[in-house]
Amino acid sequence: MPRHRTHTTASLILAAALALLMGSGQAQAQSFGKNKVHYETLEWAVLETPHLRLHYHAEEESLARALVVFAESTCVEFDSRFRMGLDKPIPLLIYSTHHLFQQTNVTPSFISEATGGLTELIKGRVLVPHNGSWARLRWVTRHELVHAYMLEKIGQVHKQRKRAVGWLPPLWFIEGLAEYASTSWDAEAEGLMRDMVCSRLATPMLRSEPLTGTVAMYKHGQSFLMWYADRFGDDAVFDLLENMWRSDTFESLFPITVGRTLHELDEEWFESIRVRYYPAVLTTKRPAEVAKSMGEPSRFNLGPRALPAVADSDTVIRYCWFAPKDGAVDLLLREQGRNGKPRIRRLLRGGASAAFESFHLFQNRPGVSRTGRIVVSAKRGGRDALYVIDSGSGAVERSLEFSNLVAIHDPVLVPGDTAIVFSAQDYSGRGDLYRARWSKGAPPLERLTHDGYDDLEPSISPDGRWVAFASDRAELGGHYGLFRLSLEDGRIEPIGAPPSGDDRQPVYSPDGAWIAFRSTRGGTSDLYVRGAEPAADVRRLTTMRGPVSDPDWTFDGRGLLFTAQDEVTFRTWFLSVDPDTLPVQLEREPERRDVLPRVAFQEPARPYQRRMGLDLLQNGFVVDPGAGGGTGSSGAVAFSDLLGNEQFTLLLANDSEQFGTDFWDSWQGALSYYNLAQRLNYGVGVFRLTTLYDADFDELRREKRIGAQAFASYPFNRFVRVETGIAVRHVTDHFFRDGTLGTIDQVTNSLGLAFDDARWTWDGPVGGTRAFVSAAYTRDLTLGKADFATLIAEARHYRQPLRGVILASRLTGQLASGDDVTRFYLGGPTRVRSAERRVISGIRTFTMQEEVRFPLVRGLVLGFPGPWQLPTIGGAAFADGAWAWDRHGQEQLGVLGFGFYLGGGVFPALRWNWLWSSRDLRRFEAEKPRMLFSIAYNY
Repeated sequence: MPRHRTHTTASLILAAALALLMGSGQAQAQSFGKNKVHYETLEWAVLETPHLRLHYHAEEESLARALVVFAESTCVEFDSRFRMGLDKPIPLLIYSTHHLFQQTNVTPSFISEATGGLTELIKGRVLVPHNGSWARLRWVTRHELVHAYMLEKIGQVHKQRKRAVGWLPPLWFIEGLAEYASTSWDAEAEGLMRDMVCSRLATPMLRSEPLTGTVAMYKHGQSFLMWYADRFGDDAVFDLLENMWRSDTFESLFPITVGRTLHELDEEWFESIRVRYYPAVLTTKRPAEVAKSMGEPSRFNLGPRALPAVADSDTVIRYCWFAPKDGAVDLLLREQGRNGKPRIRRLLRGGASAAFESFHLFQNRPGVSRTGRIVVSAKRGGRDALYVIDSGSGAVERSLEFSNLVAIHDPVLVPGDTAIVFSAQDYSGRGDLYRARWSKGAPPLERLTHDGYDDLEPSISPDGRWVAFASDRAELGGHYGLFRLSLEDGRIEPIGAPPSGDDRQPVYSPDGAWIAFRSTRGGTSDLYVRGAEPAADVRRLTTMRGPVSDPDWTFDGRGLLFTAQDEVTFRTWFLSVDPDTLPVQLEREPERRDVLPRVAFQEPARPYQRRMGLDLLQNGFVVDPGAGGGTGSSGAVAFSDLLGNEQFTLLLANDSEQFGTDFWDSWQGALSYYNLAQRLNYGVGVFRLTTLYDADFDELRREKRIGAQAFASYPFNRFVRVETGIAVRHVTDHFFRDGTLGTIDQVTNSLGLAFDDARWTWDGPVGGTRAFVSAAYTRDLTLGKADFATLIAEARHYRQPLRGVILASRLTGQLASGDDVTRFYLGGPTRVRSAERRVISGIRTFTMQEEVRFPLVRGLVLGFPGPWQLPTIGGAAFADGAWAWDRHGQEQLGVLGFGFYLGGGVFPALRWNWLWSSRDLRRFEAEKPRMLFSIAYNY
């Protein structure tokens, strides 16, 4: 996940730390960044076992009591496999839904919807979210506990040999080990690997850099370790960890452990998967061989739903689907254009507004009706909401939200458009079916199922009597079968159960006679049909090389739309279907085993008690010139509680070496407390500072300040927040603008508003807007000579006129007034780019910057000392303009230039600019341009 997206918590702490160190009236909200909003204030409790301290919130107690028994038994197993005992219990945090998991303060970074769990390095905390499936919860819990055990094992091995941990294994091994030890090879892994190998996209592990962080990397690593264990035994896998103290590199572990080089083993494993999967070229089909491509332009197209044609003469299949694009997810509509050819229209954009924060890609599908309405679920605040949309106009006709439901998926409209049936999780974590109605006299929300099983992916029969759905009920051992529920009396009947694997995503045909679904009963995910009545015959539709999913009948009943993975792309295809012509498949009875836990932890829980632990201990830590200017001694210590809701930060520095002053009088520092347990984040702090950067003199000078500060931040949603603060300080040797020195008391009040809906890729922002406005007023309570105020506003806008070409605009205004005002200085490598710093200055400034960015080189891989892919090399052309005013008049500066940069986006850019400047904005330097090198983030 990109780490550049600053959120409320990090922004608050950073702004507060800077304010404490600077002690200045100009310490005000001047930051962008989306917000990690803590919508829910949860009451936490703890269950303790010999290996674990499981933390849970009150609404999920039954879930926690069942999970802790399984997790404890897993730890007993891992004690044996990892050949060790834990030095202390593992802190395990369970979240009943992914929405609550994303709000955690254990990590300051955003947690994406693709993150299935998290093991945090500093305190060894394991975080596990529940999505309604007990089988998946067990797998994720085991996966994350492998990470905790691996880290503990590495630490113990080195500690026993009195060696420092100098390196960790590569990510493919870390995640591959977690998959190897936590789960078996399943149909999803089989389909992914078969597609990648047959498409020649699979790579040996030593050349897997392009796969880093992807699902493919997890499964490549798991496949390698399964092959390795089959060759040398399961113990040899864990021997690698046992021998880490004997090696300086990961590669040299293998000769020590099994007498073979990693390069040799890697090539043999890679040859084995080619031998395994290449025969599939003869026995399976690619989508283009059996179906018609719908021709979507993007690589990831998911959840297609067929819509009725607008006119009888239309020849283009009309449907909607989700597609990610440039950091957002769009709800798109394909229909017939005026020229009779297909056209694509965007109905909604997810991830760019508070109402449609997320469409839950890969987990969710839209629903449609015969009237052309579309229903979608989208994250709005801390919970999901339902939206009914007119596909013709794109207008939202109705929105529904329910206070007791958190996550909502796969909504479908019942015939007549009077109700919606959907799958949802409540705060307990249970995944059940619900019906929402808005007709008079009907209950607005009705729970259709109510048990511990995972019920999902509903489909309504054309007569409105039945809901077909997938569920892990009926003792399928964690696998999913198909069931139907009567909307008249609530009875549930099994439609059919797979002999192995899962049957998912049922959808009724327009005449109600057939149900199409996807199933992994054949080893990978393919399409099947069966009669709509229970125990009807099953017929196979596809035998694809890669996984297929998302079946949906066209409204004429003659075929199916579906999603197919081919060469790791996901596109929509149309397949003509006549079920009567397909051969019937024999269906044997599956093995029966209940997925629900049978044992619950009976020991009493303890209320959560705050335990502060060390997060950071670092010397040589310099935040800004106020901390010593980089020439004196300095340090930082940070503590937080286990939930991350309360944090203490201590910053210390000494500037005696820099200024030649008394050692004991040169100590400066700040102690801060931050509370992030609820939506309103706040903090307090005290400080003693001795050093100040004076912009007018462009130097550090001595000015002692002792004081206290309080600050708060309130996010309205993911995109908008307000920040405020107050600081009181006693200042010795304050330098007044009239040249005199004095001792004064000051109070500063600040207020800021920030907005950020920018959309990012790894190369930087590609769309949206970032803006803030902040004001601060400082009052001299002693003499009245040091009063001043500042007002600062900035807006940035990004747009993409052509694929890969970004237009970036920035406007900034600064205003200062009062007796003790400091001027603003412009010029340098970033703000109004110029070869010299501080070219123009004033107490009022305004800048305009426009830049076009475009990629020059992508995917360049260096071969030494190992495969290493360089960041994108980008080019840019830019124009900057700046104006500054004071009582003496106006100054201005214009710059034209071009350049190229390495990195950018989530990393600082190494940038070379060539520029021409002008002081009158009419005549630019005629000689050759001046070169300016900088290391900074692109705006």
